[in-house]
Amino acid sequence: MSLQSTPRTPSGRHHLQQVGVLLLCSLGPLACATPTRAEVRLEAYSWWTQTSERAAFDEVLHIYNRQHEGESEAVNQARDINADEVRATLTARLLAGAPPSTFQANAGADLLRWTAMDTTESALPSSSRIAPITDLFLRAGLEGGLPSDLDRAVRAGPELLPYAVPLNIHRLNLIYYNTRALESYKNAHEGQSFLNSALLCPPDVAKRLEDPNAKLELRIAMSTKDSFALTLLTLENLLPAVAGAEPSNPATGATLYDELFLGSLSEAQWREPVLRALQCVQYLSRSFVRNEELSWADALHRVETGDADFSVMGDWANGELKQALQEGKVDAQPFPGSEGTFVFTSDTFPLPTAAPYAKESQDLLETLASSDAQVAFSRQKGSIPARSDIATERVRQELGERAAQTKEAFDSPLIHKSIATSGLFPPYYPKDLSSYLLLMTESGASTSTIAPVIAFFRNTLPLLQRWQNRIAQGQQAP
Repeated sequence: MSLQSTPRTPSGRHHLQQVGVLLLCSLGPLACATPTRAEVRLEAYSWWTQTSERAAFDEVLHIYNRQHEGESEAVNQARDINADEVRATLTARLLAGAPPSTFQANAGADLLRWTAMDTTESALPSSSRIAPITDLFLRAGLEGGLPSDLDRAVRAGPELLPYAVPLNIHRLNLIYYNTRALESYKNAHEGQSFLNSALLCPPDVAKRLEDPNAKLELRIAMSTKDSFALTLLTLENLLPAVAGAEPSNPATGATLYDELFLGSLSEAQWREPVLRALQCVQYLSRSFVRNEELSWADALHRVETGDADFSVMGDWANGELKQALQEGKVDAQPFPGSEGTFVFTSDTFPLPTAAPYAKESQDLLETLASSDAQVAFSRQKGSIPARSDIATERVRQELGERAAQTKEAFDSPLIHKSIATSGLFPPYYPKDLSSYLLLMTESGASTSTIAPVIAFFRNTLPLLQRWQNRIAQGQQAP
């Protein structure tokens, strides 16, 4: 599914570099002066634009800047654009050999695609664009200092070398609800809660969809502006809920999600649970708040103000709803039916092979790996630290009870851990899927719009399998 192109040869790249130097020097003698250490400026690329997200990352960069004052400065290159645009710009820079010092990538495929060089534009038979950081892992205490599920998600190639520093862990299968709305619903329905899997995804959902007027008496705020939101609802919340195993027996249904996106299931094995999840999404969509196009943050604030009963989002919502959660206006729990599964992601930061100021860039990554930086980040962001050697009691004292419970869930052997779809998909896969899900959840959409999604899964199974093989094989040295 990728277009082939001819990679730029080393000699061509060297020629371009020479031309660039000549152009720079033509501007004046000062342009060619060797920079002093005090002039070193490190770009840390991210797609975080919400206030809570930027504050979290800025806190980490401040720690680095205080430690290296007068030597180098790390700056957050986030801009007020969406993640897709940031990734597109980043892709162009990496392919052009002009990367930032480090950049944000989700653990798994979103990160490791830079070791397999399979992008929307090309599958390049060339070296990885990010460098293994084995020595840095040893220095920072990350070798043996990460949860095993996360550790595997930052390693690639036959030797399973580490390629990035994980900063945090997020849980994605969560429902955020307005507490007054929940009480009102209970009062009107003889104590029944809407936090109920049989209500949100009823056994007879196919029959209910036959009636165009059948819908829940709820106001559900979901983003239609952010391409990932419907995928998150469908695959990272409803599919584990539909296929979910009992916490004491995580080997039955919870692994269906994993095996589906590894391309290892036959259609006979996945079709029924996937169809049911899609039907439940379409049923829920009849109760979506539709007065305007919402971002994920807009949807959460509709819940906060009481203009919606609930939304479904990863726990980066904790940073956005910090005050509302503290005041009890909003609360959260695992999506009903998915309690035995912890769908996770991690914001990771690699070292580009062509990173400017490589030593300083590694110093920045070591700061991101430190316990203090990870705790400071999660305090603002609403996540938990990536390091497994940060004690639960410290998390409880510094980040609060909600974070401590999240860490306990992630550490529990009774909870099945599944990496988010960003850790399983090639980078171009979600765009196609999102288009189908948008059509399927439009106001008045018929059940016939579900069939193309099923066909999409069927047709892309070989791609998913091929993608995982590419990551496992890694790239040859240049």
